[in-house]
Amino acid sequence: MTLHVTHTGSPNAPTIVFLHGLGVSSWMWTEQVRDLSADFHCLTIDLPNAGGSIQMPWISFADSARQVAAIIAEQVPGGKAHLVGLSLGGYVGLQVLRDAPQVVESLMISGVAGQPIGASFFNRAVMRLLLPLNKVDPFIWLMGKVMNLPAEAIPYFQRDSKQMNLDGVRRMYDEVLNYDLASAFDRCDARVLALAGDKEVGAIVQGLPHFAAVMPNAVMAYAPNAHHAWNGEHPQLFADTIRAWVTGQPLPAALKPVQAAPAMAMKPA
Repeated sequence: MTLHVTHTGSPNAPTIVFLHGLGVSSWMWTEQVRDLSADFHCLTIDLPNAGGSIQMPWISFADSARQVAAIIAEQVPGGKAHLVGLSLGGYVGLQVLRDAPQVVESLMISGVAGQPIGASFFNRAVMRLLLPLNKVDPFIWLMGKVMNLPAEAIPYFQRDSKQMNLDGVRRMYDEVLNYDLASAFDRCDARVLALAGDKEVGAIVQGLPHFAAVMPNAVMAYAPNAHHAWNGEHPQLFADTIRAWVTGQPLPAALKPVQAAPAMAMKPA
């Protein structure tokens, strides 16, 4: 059994691989794929315990990254791709870059913490209390509104939330809460664009400048008036950002550049 993959656009064009967030599946990239598929070969991958890969158990970032890297190596001409990941997909994208850098042309991520969030007693308690509610329609609808999902996306969000295996979701959250970028990478010189909505949760907004500590070539920016799932709030800006990043053009002027954190000096080569 392999991960569910959808190909759109010409395989002769540069390839962009899209990795979705937790609690959703590849439908979240509909607007971006529609915009970009005329000029790029777009692959959307349903990660384990989601969408068309729902029967595959979630094991770890490393396991998911291994499967994504294999798909790129086997299904992408030239065996390399530009990766775009949001939230959970961003963490998996980082793991692909760490474990299989040979398949990564560049990486664009959003909604990823540059410093550990921490699996505190409070965070674990909240997670355990809220997870069962992901099967309850009113809660799912409320979460969709909190995430500012478009109305037409709510039914897909409900479907994905209800079919997820909760033990797998707990493992996902455990990895997200404990993720330490500085431990994962000593130094990485790859092309990385790290983004966050300027209305994101504090840990992600405040952690964004710290990417430069281990990724001296990273570019960091905030998206204006944007929350966690801002590819749905501002689909055109998100697509324009992907296009600019992949083609090496200046990023959209609407993005707010972020400077490296002063307290986090870059590691020597």
